[in-house]
Amino acid sequence: MNPDDPKRLLCLDIFRGVTIAGMIFVNNLAAWTDTPRLPRLTHAEWHGCTLVDLIFPFFIFIVGVSTAFSLEKRAKMGESLPRLYRHILIRTGLLFLLGLVTGSGFILGWLFQAICPPEVTQKSIWAIFLFPPLGSETYFFSLANLRIMGVLQRIALVYLAVSILLIHSRWRVQALVAGGLLLLYWGLMSLPGFHLEPGADLGAFIDRAIFGEAHLWRFSQTWDPEGLLGTLPAIATGLCGALTGHWLKTERDRSDKLIGLFLFGFFGIFVGTAWGYLFPLNKHLWTSSFVVYTAGYALMFLAFWYWLVDVKQVKAVWAQPLVWLGTNPLLAYCGAQIGGLALGTLYLGTPAQHTHLISVISNAIFGVDWDVVCQTSWRDPRWPSLCWAMIYLTFWTLLMGLFYRKRLFFKI
Repeated sequence: MNPDDPKRLLCLDIFRGVTIAGMIFVNNLAAWTDTPRLPRLTHAEWHGCTLVDLIFPFFIFIVGVSTAFSLEKRAKMGESLPRLYRHILIRTGLLFLLGLVTGSGFILGWLFQAICPPEVTQKSIWAIFLFPPLGSETYFFSLANLRIMGVLQRIALVYLAVSILLIHSRWRVQALVAGGLLLLYWGLMSLPGFHLEPGADLGAFIDRAIFGEAHLWRFSQTWDPEGLLGTLPAIATGLCGALTGHWLKTERDRSDKLIGLFLFGFFGIFVGTAWGYLFPLNKHLWTSSFVVYTAGYALMFLAFWYWLVDVKQVKAVWAQPLVWLGTNPLLAYCGAQIGGLALGTLYLGTPAQHTHLISVISNAIFGVDWDVVCQTSWRDPRWPSLCWAMIYLTFWTLLMGLFYRKRLFFKI
């Protein structure tokens, strides 16, 4: 990765940086899932699409854009097909493994709870590695309840599929595949006997049959928001990004490219909204309408940054922190995930009576009722949650800035 490459589109780094910032911010709004959040910073409970629901599809979209550029660069450098496949398969495997380690939290979570057991148990930490203590209502990280799918795991599978299609097909075929996947998924999810309700859809049935309930999202255990079947429309999201990459690589004038981005974006939002009346917008199910709708917004958002920094060439110094995050996205995301896991797992005290590090830090900064800053009218638990997320995001942004200054970029 060379961020100083004159041919590099700065809008892609900024787009990626905004997305990573959003992921870190939203994932750290609360120490636990029951902490109150501001309504506009909360995922839709089921059907619908909030601002927060745009973040993950935006990231998959930009993965598709970046993959179109990177594979073309490798092909121009004369890499053979076996070498390309070797790179793709290794990257896919490492992304999937990172998802198990950071997102599912298995290895690191198990190590953290070896240091700070969540409750008193007679079972050894090595035995817990395989199975959690019987009869315990406390969650223990172990192989028996390892969540197989997750954010990075889905990205890995999307990257694999999109890369193979980019190598062996042209943009028209890729567009047809994307459309075909969306129609196929709509048909499968409309099969009789299944319903678009939590745990009652075909995707949840497939995940329970293949993985078992113990290996699904631990907050439901009847369905997984990053399940196998939902990966099909997610691939279509990645292909939308790849098609955008093709458009940006053409020899057309920049103003024509910009108009195209805005027009396709408006068309996607319109079609996705209309389709949503038949097949509701739903991030948890990654419905076909959700793919088209979010791809439309991704195109509009990318078009704005393309116009600002690549067409008008505005020196957006204030956007530099986004570039720091955008040029080291994997390190920023995984680091923040590991840090959040540590803060929510490690504690001060004993297994019977303790205070987690996240509470120690937040209470020291804000006080139990925000009384440290003497704002009695703001004693709403959502405000400390919001401020903590900003502090945490700032820490990782500045750290990525240090890596950027030292020209240290982590990529796989």
